Amino acid sequence: MMKLLDKIKSSLSLRKCSENEQKAKKRGFALVLVLVMIAVMLPIVSDMNYEAKTEFDIAMNYKHKAEAQALASSAVNFAVVIFDLQKQVESLLKQFDMSNQIEIWDIIPMDTAVLRTFTDAGPFVDIEDVVSKTDVDKPAGAATNDEQGEHTYTETGDPIFQFPGDFKVEFKSEDTKINLNQLAYGTKSAIIKMLEALIEPEFYDFIFLENTSRKEYVDREELIQNIVDWVDMGDDKYTDGVKYLTGGDEQSNYDDFDPEYKVKNSKFDTIQELMMVYGVDDLVFKILEPHITIYSTGKVNVNKANHEMLEGLIRAYSVDKALTVFYNEDAMRELLGKILAKRAQYGFSKLDDFVQACADEGVTLDRSISEIADTTGSVYRIKALGIKEGIESWVEMIVDREGNIYYYREG
Repeated sequence: MMKLLDKIKSSLSLRKCSENEQKAKKRGFALVLVLVMIAVMLPIVSDMNYEAKTEFDIAMNYKHKAEAQALASSAVNFAVVIFDLQKQVESLLKQFDMSNQIEIWDIIPMDTAVLRTFTDAGPFVDIEDVVSKTDVDKPAGAATNDEQGEHTYTETGDPIFQFPGDFKVEFKSEDTKINLNQLAYGTKSAIIKMLEALIEPEFYDFIFLENTSRKEYVDREELIQNIVDWVDMGDDKYTDGVKYLTGGDEQSNYDDFDPEYKVKNSKFDTIQELMMVYGVDDLVFKILEPHITIYSTGKVNVNKANHEMLEGLIRAYSVDKALTVFYNEDAMRELLGKILAKRAQYGFSKLDDFVQACADEGVTLDRSISEIADTTGSVYRIKALGIKEGIESWVEMIVDREGNIYYYREG
């Protein structure tokens, strides 16, 4: 009897162990299944989350870009207002017989981030700007009227700059450069003189040495000759009245190019087109590019021109080419420093003032400088930049004071 009971107990114990093992196996399988599902779903969920965040960021960037574009457009309109204000300032100065060389954008930075510092509240209203007054007349533009005798209003400063984001406007005169397209007109000789003067300094000798590694070797005279030939009409090389000693077919330099192209014999459409001229490589273009334009009145404004352009005018129109100043870099720097100091102090109300400033320092200029130089300008390159949440949009245009647009680009 005892043996039978032992067998029954043993059987029940084995069955219980078997059931526990099965339960343990089931729990283990469930755990493995959960881990597998987590392993499968985690990258899917992460990818979905990343895509959602990326799409949201793209949408917000697109929104901010659109807002920045609107701010850039506003900056262009602001530039129009500034032009009109500049005319009024010049008219006022003339009434008092004062020099009209003052330009507003040289005095006041056209940047809303800076201009806001002159207002009380800035772009957004702080809690300190909300002021409660009792028993006072409600000011114009008050926001609310809480109850009889008490008014809440906001001191907001100048409302013209109450908007999120910023814009800035830069004005640069194009009449501080020489106009290459004038090579097609009667002022051709004056432009040639200026080109010669710009590359005359000994500092540039290494570019025009015969043992240079430049693929398209030309000397100074040939370089200018090729630039003239690109613009003027005719098939022969330009040789009139300057240093050029050789004529011939102007197309011959381009016959070996692959692909071959023809000399344009017409105006430049862009400044970058200059690099198509034989002899103009990256280095030569980098030297000339800051000093040339295809948009200007054709005369260099000596009140705005940089020191390199003033040096070019002096070299081109000096009566005595043997002066030490043309062979001594330190002497030229000293001369330019004195002339720039006079310009900063007095300005040049007429071209004779510039000529006299040079004469005072021992350099006599030919009166024919009036062909290429003046004391005023009317063509400007305007860069309008809109900024919202770190996203920028810009508009670049070249206009004159009458509102005529010669060039427009945005990005």
